[in-house]
Amino acid sequence: MSLFDDLFATEEEPQKPKTTIEYTQKNGEVILVTLVGSSPLYGHILTNACKSLARQLENNPQLVVGRTVLEFGAGGALPSLLSAKLGAKKVLATDYPDPDLVSNIQHNIEQNKLHNCTAKGYIWGNDVEELMQELPQGHKTFDVLLLSDVIFNHTEQRKLLQSCKLLVTPQTGRVLVPFSPHRPKLLAADLNFFELAQEYGFEVFDEGIEMWSPLFKDDQDETTAELRSRVYKYSMRLVRGVDDN
Repeated sequence: MSLFDDLFATEEEPQKPKTTIEYTQKNGEVILVTLVGSSPLYGHILTNACKSLARQLENNPQLVVGRTVLEFGAGGALPSLLSAKLGAKKVLATDYPDPDLVSNIQHNIEQNKLHNCTAKGYIWGNDVEELMQELPQGHKTFDVLLLSDVIFNHTEQRKLLQSCKLLVTPQTGRVLVPFSPHRPKLLAADLNFFELAQEYGFEVFDEGIEMWSPLFKDDQDETTAELRSRVYKYSMRLVRGVDDN
């Protein structure tokens, strides 16, 4: 049983109501992001890293305009929705194949009237053929992978990297990986993702740190507030392809 399976199997809390957040683009247009009421994988939170990634895409639309985009651990899927609105050729928003999570992403796609975006359930490390089938004709891989606040699942990091390696376009493709420490004492394990990435053939770029309000506002531990306020920004490029090991 994977970490994901265990988390969902042991989730016993009553379902909380969904919430809808309005994200206002720089041009004044509004994206509606409905979030599930609760999720052991934080799909009920619009995290700082997710908002930071959205801002990065708005400030640099060339990252996604006319490109194929895939998001892992999408949650409410704001980066996917925004990529579609900015003019991506095709966007595939994925999360753990829990019916509530995936149907909620589909709801967000429909309520924002997006026709170039699709929702699918996917478990990292599994066969990627079903995801590749969503690519437009003539495309074999995705130009951009979006991974906001997903690397806290330390036992799943290698599986995620394997999927990334199979799905991103070598050399010219980009993987965007912003995150905040979910468990500050385990920051080193978060950062180990980027050491592992190099083993999988990725070149890693440290793009600095942004400061936001502390993640998990109900956490009263003032000793970790500064660390929980950080969004670490990384990007990656696949320089050694699947057949180059």
